[in-house]
Amino acid sequence: MATPAHAAEASEAPATLLDVSMQDGELTARIRWSAEPEDLPEEVEVLSYDGTDTLTAGERVTPKAGEETEVKLSGAVQEPWETGWAQRLVVREAKGRELTRQPYDVSLACEDEKTCELTAAPGISASREVLHASNALQETLAVIEKEQDGKAFDLVHEVARRDPSLFGEALTHAQGLVKYGAAEGCGCTWEASYARSNTQGTGLGAAHDVFARPLATNRPSKTRLTAQGTSQMTLSLRCASLDWPRLQLVGIKQPGGVVKPVLLPQPVYSTCAGTCSGRFTHFARITGAVSAVSTNNPFLDGSATEQSKYHLGNGLSPLLNWTESAPNDNTFIQATTAYNVGSGSGFVQTSGEASYNYNGNSSMGVPRGRAQGGYLMAVQGTVACPGGGLYPIGRAWDIATTMGNETFLNDGVTLFFDSL
Repeated sequence: MATPAHAAEASEAPATLLDVSMQDGELTARIRWSAEPEDLPEEVEVLSYDGTDTLTAGERVTPKAGEETEVKLSGAVQEPWETGWAQRLVVREAKGRELTRQPYDVSLACEDEKTCELTAAPGISASREVLHASNALQETLAVIEKEQDGKAFDLVHEVARRDPSLFGEALTHAQGLVKYGAAEGCGCTWEASYARSNTQGTGLGAAHDVFARPLATNRPSKTRLTAQGTSQMTLSLRCASLDWPRLQLVGIKQPGGVVKPVLLPQPVYSTCAGTCSGRFTHFARITGAVSAVSTNNPFLDGSATEQSKYHLGNGLSPLLNWTESAPNDNTFIQATTAYNVGSGSGFVQTSGEASYNYNGNSSMGVPRGRAQGGYLMAVQGTVACPGGGLYPIGRAWDIATTMGNETFLNDGVTLFFDSL
């Protein structure tokens, strides 16, 4: 299923969550506001919810058109080892209309084996029984499993031995395995791994907004701006046997310098053949917009180009591939669904370019170019196990956009899962 490009004015999201992090022990959100004042309410609420969907903190903020705001949510992350490591942020109007949301994953960064601090980073959404992991942790585990060839190993210790920077994430992942894995014997659990990267320094991955325009209209200037980004997501079925874990006392730093002792499991882990098999259904949507203003026709002194691709698994040939260029203002939406697939992986790649060449005379107008990109990826895994499995269905989805179409993308995910 595909929707062709069509003429439209490029829109901008009223609020874009550029990044989520922990700073000085507090959850911190970086938000960019629309440059159009009429798109913005007088006041918004920035809210955090833990893994049980309980509101943990909130701040009221006055948006300023075209600017970025850093919001600290004091006390937002409380005992994630109890409430869940996968959490979310919501920006909404005071009247309740949601402007944007961003799931984030809480983890640990450790000085040594006994002292850690909380971290946070943009993540993906998944059903509650799905464990979250970075691509780096998944890749390290895969190497260890291959080397051990079915032999038991201390999961946390072996991960840390190969990559000390993953010690904290290995601790949180091990806790999830103990919580959702089989109490005895060979058990299979759903895991979602992901990676986002781009050249704009945000947590948006393949989503971006490249806007080239003169900062001063009383002198000549020109520029060419580019952005590239990738977002990857994988839902997988991991079958393992866990021996009763030893408990490690870890001191976790809290705001104000307090260190809280927490018992975290360090299981002895071994892969097992498993009797479960999984199949996957994927849905993806790529969307973009280009707009430009030229003032020196027929010479184009403002231009923009946006390209987006969606790949299934590790396939070299994209299932979706679209390029759109200005001077004409255009948006595009492309979508695809793939059924009964053996891989739970997919990724989006985008590139955007915008430029202008201004002669310094504003009597004919001011040139500009803008390229925007966004996407959604969703996957449902269905597992068949003799005698039944722990969780027969796993779901994961990822959405990022800089345009005013986040509700449309969220609705697409809901309709996809409802149709299965």
